[in-house]
Amino acid sequence: MANETPGQNRDNDRDRGHEPEEHLKRVREQLQRATDGADRTVKSQLDSITAGVFEEQDGHLTQSDPGPKIDRIAEITEKLDGLAQKASGETADYILAARNHCLEYLEERDGDEQSRDAGPE
Repeated sequence: MANETPGQNRDNDRDRGHEPEEHLKRVREQLQRATDGADRTVKSQLDSITAGVFEEQDGHLTQSDPGPKIDRIAEITEKLDGLAQKASGETADYILAARNHCLEYLEERDGDEQSRDAGPE
């Protein structure tokens, strides 16, 4: 992890498969990296967003409808966009990398739902 920059392992991430849940794992990893270098205000917001990602991943423990919800992940993506503007340097880069994984998650989930809706031909 030394001298690692945000997005440096993007090709490795893609090689791991296109499991939507894998993107949320990457979101959490990037948020942790962002938290490590963040100032107190940004860190507090990152902690809140990270808790939201955990809640969506582990929702089966507290929600009647388990699994991450598209609208909640979209909301987290918007929050990350705003927070990246408040942060600087590598912290902002990591936040944007997390946001990109959220977007990839949403794209893959949307594709999965469209495939299911189309049904067998």
